Amino acid sequence: MARRKLQEINAGSMADIAFLLLIFFLVTTTMESMYGISRKLPPPPDPNNPPPEIKEKKRNILDILVNRNDQIMIEDRQGKLSEIKEEVLKHVTNNGKDPNYAENPKKAVINLTYDRGTSYKAYISVYNEILKAYNEIYNREALRRFGKTYDELSKSQQKEIRKDYPQIIAESTPETR
Repeated sequence: MARRKLQEINAGSMADIAFLLLIFFLVTTTMESMYGISRKLPPPPDPNNPPPEIKEKKRNILDILVNRNDQIMIEDRQGKLSEIKEEVLKHVTNNGKDPNYAENPKKAVINLTYDRGTSYKAYISVYNEILKAYNEIYNREALRRFGKTYDELSKSQQKEIRKDYPQIIAESTPETR
């Protein structure tokens, strides 16, 4: 019996099919990125109602300005990133002792003003210093009241401390200031 030659499978279009599948999966796959700051923004203002008048004493507001060159001003003086945490600590925990800082923690406002040209890195660095100060305040208060660090407290105990030391951080640009 004569041997028949086996027919070859035409694989010419296999590369085309593999390429189309690759394109399909690249286009339809979503990749989640975890960039940015997780903050709940206030609702947009009602155009029919004018914004409320702010009648806060100047001593209760700590101004921190970051310009387009990423230079920092704390109140009316040139500042450094390393000074922000200490200034926020003094401002929030003052309890009326020093007339240059807040009357009490519930009235202490941190006003972070940044220019449109401020780099994202500088903005995040300044914001992190503010949050570090509040974290230190929370830990100090937790140790004083409960003898534990803030992270070891129950949710209700943490809420109690946050109620006494609320994070009031106002953000603005020089145009809206």
